[in-house]
Amino acid sequence: MEEYYTKIWASSYVNSAKASHTKQIIPSIPHRMALSLWPNHSLTQLLTNHSCFRTYLHKMKKVPTPLCSCPEESEQTVRHLMLECSLLCKERPTVIQNLPLPTIMKYHINTVEVTRFITAIFQMLQDQPQPNQTP
Repeated sequence: MEEYYTKIWASSYVNSAKASHTKQIIPSIPHRMALSLWPNHSLTQLLTNHSCFRTYLHKMKKVPTPLCSCPEESEQTVRHLMLECSLLCKERPTVIQNLPLPTIMKYHINTVEVTRFITAIFQMLQDQPQPNQTP
């Protein structure tokens, strides 16, 4: 019975138009089932892109632009912050620079260096003024 419902869950996940940010990090239900993690508030925000990320705030009409304030001027998503944003290059662990997000999630999400980096992302988001705010 467990296998049957896991297949239904997997099919729903893959065929859903939603969760595009989550699917970049957790591409399939078998991948999720292989993860050894207990979601918490920060990890859930990271996986869903529902936090102070400008793409999300822009979607909620809370900021005028989804763009990051970094020189790259990319949309400020979890993927951008974790892999590309030059504002976080000093904090970004080597493992994140060299591996795809699903692999990081599967093997390194619970490591001290990745946990510190995720904390640094959220700290930067808290400290950084939003485009419609003054510093």
